[in-house]
Formats: sequence, C-alpha cells, structure tokens
Amino acid sequence: MSNGVFETLELKPHAYPGVLVTLCGVDGAGKSSLMERLESACTRAGLNCVTTFTPTRRIRKDALFRDMVDSHWHTSSAGSGLDVHRRRVDMLGILLSIMGDLVQHLTDTVIPALERGDVVFCDRYVFTSQAEIGTRSDPAETAPVLRSIAGHLLRPDVAFGLNVSGATSHHRVRARNDENDQPPPMSFLTRQVAAYRAVFEVNGVVALDAERSLDETFCQALSHLVAIDRVAGRLGSLGAECPTRSVAAC
Repeated sequence: MSNGVFETLELKPHAYPGVLVTLCGVDGAGKSSLMERLESACTRAGLNCVTTFTPTRRIRKDALFRDMVDSHWHTSSAGSGLDVHRRRVDMLGILLSIMGDLVQHLTDTVIPALERGDVVFCDRYVFTSQAEIGTRSDPAETAPVLRSIAGHLLRPDVAFGLNVSGATSHHRVRARNDENDQPPPMSFLTRQVAAYRAVFEVNGVVALDAERSLDETFCQALSHLVAIDRVAGRLGSLGAECPTRSVAAC
C-alpha cells in the first residue's frame, strides 16, 4: 500500500508477553514528555517498564549521522547527476546504518525486555527514519531498502505519531534556549512535518494532536494503551486518571 509518497512498512508481529509502545514525531512534538507520563502511569499500575530510544548512541555520535541531522538540505532529481548520485548514496548509507542499529537494539535490548513481560517505551522508531530520510531524499529511492528490512522489525503493539505544526515545533525548540539545539529553517520544517504526517497515515500509526495540552494528549494515548489485551487488566484503573469525557472523546 502507498499514499503516493511513502509505502506501508510490513513489520513483523510479535508474540512476546511484553508490550512495545513507540512514539514518533518532529523535534518539539512532545515525545519525551508524553513517554514520561505514560511510563509513570504504568509503573504506578505495577508494570515493569523500560524506556529507550533509537537511533542509539552508536549512531548518534557518528559524524555522518550528525551531518544529516544538522544540515537541513534537500536532495531531489534536480541538479547535476554526479552531485545527486553522491547525495543519494549518502542517504542510502545512512539509512542502512540506522536500520542496522535498530535491528541490533531490538536484539540486545527490546526483545529481552518483551520476553520478561515488560512494557517497552521507545522514543522514535522506524517510522521516524522513514520520514526523516524521506524529507531529505526521494522516498522512492529508499523504499526498496526499507521494504526489505521491515520484515525483520517488530510491529509495535501501539505506535503513536505526535503531530504539531512547523511553527509549534520551531517555537518549542527555540524555547529550550540551547544554542546547540536550534530548529531548522521553516522551509525544511514544512517538508518534515508533511513527511511525518504522510508516514503516520500510510502505516496506520495512531495520530495524536500534540498541539493540545500534555494532559489531553496523555489521556488520548492512555485510551489506546489500556485497550491492549495483555495489559488491559492491569491498566483498567488508569482510566480514572482522565475525565471520562476526555478519554471517550479520543
């Protein structure tokens, strides 16, 4: 299936006793804050939780990866053939590195936690990679690579996609007041936000309106978490944390 830009990723279902919850969205969407709230709620309900993130530090400290993140350029079919080919190969190489890191992280961290019956919260997942690479290159060029790797990646029990506008992302990142963490140009952010929305749609990711307050976003996410059979009995009481009207409306 395709929405004309991105293809659906056919991920591998898992039968582990634990639960995998992923959160994706542009910088400033509120992933970390929401993950903290969800983890806290699950911990209070007596569940063992693991929080993690991808790409791991193995990749984040790589100079080529940092260049991709910090350089807000866009590749396309326009321009000289040599330059376009060089950039395309770079994007494919970076994607392969990120996917290799994700497969290894699933093997050494995520799967053992799921085998123990833990609830695993993962800040960013393959949907982030699909959107980020797609923002910087032609998604059709990397689709075959993602398609071949997707079958080796676990399908989350629930995948959340936090949606905010480019303006909100820009404002929230600037509000951190960190000179080493500055938002990209609005022209790039506009493409990035559109890519994330398209990826969420084609993959059936649960879209959350993160323009709303954290309390509202938390209640919306919680309503999906308590519906997971393997933890429903333990999490049923958590519905009391949100007004009935708020949960029902999500």
